Amino acid sequence: MNDIQDAIRLVERGDVEKGMSLLDQLKQKATDPEKFEIAEIYLNWGHASEAMTLFNELLMKYPGDGELLVSIAECCLDEGMDEKAIEYLEQVKEQDDEYLRALILQADLYENLGLTEVAERKLTAAHRKDENHPVLAYALGDFYLRQGKFDSSLPLLKIALDQNAEIEDLTLRYAEALSRAGKFEESLPFYRKGLDHHKDLYSLFGHGVTAFKAGEFKEAIASLEELKDMDPDYTTLYSVLSESYEEEGALAEAYEVITEGLKRDEHNENIYLQAARLAYKLHNPDQGEEWVKQALELNPSRIEPLLRLGDQYIAEDRFEDLLSLYKPLADTKEEIPLMYWHLATANKETENYEEAAGWYAKAAELFSEDPVFLEEYAYFLLEEGESVKAKNILLNLLKHNPERVDIEDVLNRMEEF
Repeated sequence: MNDIQDAIRLVERGDVEKGMSLLDQLKQKATDPEKFEIAEIYLNWGHASEAMTLFNELLMKYPGDGELLVSIAECCLDEGMDEKAIEYLEQVKEQDDEYLRALILQADLYENLGLTEVAERKLTAAHRKDENHPVLAYALGDFYLRQGKFDSSLPLLKIALDQNAEIEDLTLRYAEALSRAGKFEESLPFYRKGLDHHKDLYSLFGHGVTAFKAGEFKEAIASLEELKDMDPDYTTLYSVLSESYEEEGALAEAYEVITEGLKRDEHNENIYLQAARLAYKLHNPDQGEEWVKQALELNPSRIEPLLRLGDQYIAEDRFEDLLSLYKPLADTKEEIPLMYWHLATANKETENYEEAAGWYAKAAELFSEDPVFLEEYAYFLLEEGESVKAKNILLNLLKHNPERVDIEDVLNRMEEF
């Protein structure tokens, strides 16, 4: 019926109302194959309800027809009736040519409903019927990839790949499976090949991360910069891109990228900490401190930025600031070794010696192998008149570092007294 093509052309030219009106007229006198064709056109154009009406009319004449049952199920999916779609798909008989397609659709539906075990059973049943069928192998392999079962996914996706199956994004999905299984170097050639034919945001990011983990930092930069150009709001790219520049020794570029990321994602404490680390590396401690403070505003309970800022305050002799910094954690039962050391140092330097002694004692239990701490502790003990404890620590330090003439001199002076 050439009139069907006329209706299609009308819609494609933008005369939708006229094209739909023509189809409505044609379906009244259409043969069964023409009705099926018109129903498919309705479905493709998003008119699932009209399509379902025609498919159901045909199903009454051809009960149990697998192609019709699957088509009605697809209409149900478009209408958001997932459970009704499953009812139709389960009616497709095993000997029907559409049976395997019905199983794959059922699996997708069960997975969407959170019934992953049922979905896996459906796909496994389909795959067992023909273990070398590329589409079935791909369907089960892609399912395992989504479920994080990468080792199970890889051999199945490889079956489809080896047969040059014409499945969209197959090469990229195989690349992702390799990468997520930790096989970064193996993954890269497949990412490169897949991206030559098709580029999407998700795959560009996956390629960038894989190249970074494989140590191919220039390749990571190229892919992530392309992603940034395509969608600057793809916020997860900034951290990896910044680290890639850092690995290449381009600290200024790394810092520029991470601060751009902060403008796009103001609620990610990790990006603030990465910006702070780079600021310190670039000898900009004031800005580094500001980034740490902003990270703490987002998550006051996070210890890492607190300790990082504490290190900065110690280096700058800002002992009062350090004591204020740790006040919120005064009653914490969590063991925080570096905080104990910081508090010991700060209290000593602000002449709160009794407080300092308590913090040094707590820290000493946790830094018994740290020569820097032990030396500081020993000299504090000397100042507090605890010469026996101090001497034992200094003797132990000298035993492990016999070249430390300065420690030997201190011990010799102690013997003179």
